[in-house]
Amino acid sequence: MAEFLVAFCMAFIFLLLAIAILSIPVLIANARGITGGERTAIIVLSVFGIFFGITWFVALILSLALRGDCCVAGDELDRLEKLAKLYKDKVITKDEYERMKSKLIRE
Repeated sequence: MAEFLVAFCMAFIFLLLAIAILSIPVLIANARGITGGERTAIIVLSVFGIFFGITWFVALILSLALRGDCCVAGDELDRLEKLAKLYKDKVITKDEYERMKSKLIRE
C-alpha cells in the first residue's frame, strides 16, 4: 500500500510540474497583453507541447516576440496624461477626449 501511495504522489507531482511548465508561454502572453488569435495560437501550441515538445518552444518564442496591446510606451503614456489633464481642465470636451484617446491607444 505504501508503494502505491508513493507512486501516486510522484505521478501527481509530475503532472503538476508538467502543467506549470506547459503554461509558461500562456502566462507570458497574458502578462504582455497578447490577445485574439495570437493568444489562441500560443495556447494551442503550448497544449500540443504535451505531444510534440517543439511546439512548446514555438509558443514560448511567440509569447516573447509578439507585441501585446496593453504595452504603452513612455511617450504614449505622457501624451495620455496630457490629454487627461486637458479634459480635466475642461479645455476639450468628453467626445474630443474619447476620440483622441482611442486614436492614441490604437497607434
